[in-house]
Amino acid sequence: MRSGAVDASEGLLEFDDSPLLRESLHEDRYDVWAYFDDGAYPAHRAHKNEAEQRVMEFLARWDEGDLVQALARNKLHLAEWVPERLQAARSEGEFARLAAFAELQWLVEDSRAALRLDALNPPRDDQPLARSLPELYATLSRDGLYRISAENVTDAGGSLAVFRHGDHALYPHPHLRPLRELLSLLSELACDPRLEVWLALDPYRLGALKDVSSALLADRWSGIELTAANLDALDRHAVGVTSFHVPVNRPKVLDFFHPLVATSFDWAARRDDPDDPVKRLYIREYCPATNGSGDPLVAVCNRELHAERDTRARAFRHVDGKVRRYPARTYGIDHAHPRGDAGPHSHSRKLWRVDGPMTDDQWSELVGLHFRNNELVPEHFRLVFPRMGGAPELSS
Repeated sequence: MRSGAVDASEGLLEFDDSPLLRESLHEDRYDVWAYFDDGAYPAHRAHKNEAEQRVMEFLARWDEGDLVQALARNKLHLAEWVPERLQAARSEGEFARLAAFAELQWLVEDSRAALRLDALNPPRDDQPLARSLPELYATLSRDGLYRISAENVTDAGGSLAVFRHGDHALYPHPHLRPLRELLSLLSELACDPRLEVWLALDPYRLGALKDVSSALLADRWSGIELTAANLDALDRHAVGVTSFHVPVNRPKVLDFFHPLVATSFDWAARRDDPDDPVKRLYIREYCPATNGSGDPLVAVCNRELHAERDTRARAFRHVDGKVRRYPARTYGIDHAHPRGDAGPHSHSRKLWRVDGPMTDDQWSELVGLHFRNNELVPEHFRLVFPRMGGAPELSS
């Protein structure tokens, strides 16, 4: 297994039994090599002990042939991540310890990936967050979302959004965590008593609010500007037609970090009755089953969005964003077949929701931030609204 490359869970670290795994959930890129050297590690003794124990378990299982295979398997990782340690190694024991730490790094990464995958399932009462805060778990919506209000909003994390629940810190769902500006806007909207704001939480991250580290990030991407022109039309020329966008002449750096095949936009009149004034929008993103280097993935995660607009009141009343995960083996969409069949999804998780009368500026910024680094979203709206902004700035 390498960084969640497979869906199997055999042999992975258990959340309750692994200080390394629990600590890693608070880092974007966790480095077990911090525990390679000798030392007291007074603040991280449990982590150091676990690292040494698991390294010893690797070494106890390996014979000479296993060691050769482990070194070959981790050659690139060792050469790029700890080149000075690799160059300094001389004895078989030193090479064995390097290989074992490399395997431990992958074990942590695979275990984190398994928890991230599990977070796409509906929340359960046996997960750490629910066990720690059962009263919070009892308030989740049928979509597994938690309603946030002004009392939940805090700047404790700086640019990295966390939410307050008494003395506890609540962390956004792993698929929401990178969308910093979206989370900032949702926090702002949660302070408006006219709106209901809901979002998905990470079921495996928890901690005291006082222990949250504050981060400062200088980059900023503003969302999509939206005008009111033709937005409230319900005639057949304005609804019931799917717009399908495929990127052309995409910047190589954007295609490397955020591969994209196409995006579809469906506008439809709800018309549960002849006088129904509600107009619906569905946006669906389609990514390839390969990463930016062209290597195959095990699964594809595509973002989606649903919105409803009251055309009489000329205001959006609802918007929600979700992610769907499709196994690559049944995923039929690629650059040669952008309209192919995505096949059945293995997971579908709503990440956030806002209900209530939003301004067009608020709504359009939510949409733009949910689809950050998908330039086809502003492209679609630019066809209708000339003032629409350009493609978003790159954010990895």
